[in-house]
Amino acid sequence: MIGWLSMHIGSYADTAALVSSNQGIGALGRIEPRSRVIKISHNAGPEGAQVRQLLVQEGDLVNSGDKLAILTDHAKRKAEVEAARTFVTVLEAQLKAERHSLAFNQREFQRYQSLQQDAAASESQADSKRLALQQSETTIQRLSAEIANARFKQKIAEAELENTFIHAPIAGTVLKILTRPGERIKDSGLLEMADLSQLDAVAEVYEADLLQIKPEQQALISATGLSRAYRAQVREIGFQVKKNDLNDTDPLADIDNRIVEVRLTLEADAVGVLRHQIFRQVRIRFVP
Repeated sequence: MIGWLSMHIGSYADTAALVSSNQGIGALGRIEPRSRVIKISHNAGPEGAQVRQLLVQEGDLVNSGDKLAILTDHAKRKAEVEAARTFVTVLEAQLKAERHSLAFNQREFQRYQSLQQDAAASESQADSKRLALQQSETTIQRLSAEIANARFKQKIAEAELENTFIHAPIAGTVLKILTRPGERIKDSGLLEMADLSQLDAVAEVYEADLLQIKPEQQALISATGLSRAYRAQVREIGFQVKKNDLNDTDPLADIDNRIVEVRLTLEADAVGVLRHQIFRQVRIRFVP
């Protein structure tokens, strides 16, 4: 207990020392999952898709590849797959029967060839057996081509059936359901999800201050209501200069400043506190 207390007192002391420093660059920022918030939609083309069944609820943990929803045309696509499989089975049965006919016609043709040499069979009979053999060979070629085409159509039907399911692209948490059963999925998507195991702070750094920001630079994250400031480290410096999205409450602050987004890795202790506060606005102090 004493060791735990001394460790946390030391941590708070280090944080307090950094916070009390008047040096460093300040910026507004927001909390984001490292995975970003992913908006899940459909793959049904421009005509859109309607949800038949929702398989998850807000707050559910899902694995990559898990089914999230079933679309209304699932039953139709499933029937098309069954029809395609049945057609392939019928053609394969016809091919099997025709191969038996081919074997019979080959034996008959060879037998009549030997009889013809002994003048025991007419030429017309031999020609008839040759024609039957050729017809069997042609039929087998046709059936083989039809089976290949039918199997290709079956794969298309199976792919279209798979498109009636919506799968999770990553492992993570369902944050918000945007479309309910019976509703058509709009541009807003089906749902939003993210991996909340790792959180970032995204700072909007003024372009004039950017040269003072370096990779692996330390920073402190604070906000009203947080019990303490949390440590963070610069991981990525953005490439684009744009207008700021976050507005300072200071009436004298310039709301038309140009900024660059800087992503910082938050310490592990912050994840449990802030995982329910995605996009929360925070203040970030970069330590020089």
